[in-house]
Amino acid sequence: MADPVLTKAKVTIAAQIEDPGSAEFSDMKRAMRKNTFGRAVDTICGRVKGRSASGGETGGRPFLYLVKEDEAYVVDGKSGSAASTAYRNICK
Repeated sequence: MADPVLTKAKVTIAAQIEDPGSAEFSDMKRAMRKNTFGRAVDTICGRVKGRSASGGETGGRPFLYLVKEDEAYVVDGKSGSAASTAYRNICK
């Protein structure tokens, strides 16, 4: 049976990409990880790929999902963005 938390994560993450219906997930791992303040947080890290509005494929982009907060961060390739910083600090 599908984990309802993973299902909710996928919906939240898919909503952040250009074509939510095209979202394909890989390497999803749920774990308790430490945030930048050293507190344990229930997170899901993984990769998502899909299609852009023009129909081209987007490569697998890393994402971070915070379970309790129901917040998703999809790394869009801009270094220094909040998403890339959060992913780097928590998922690596």
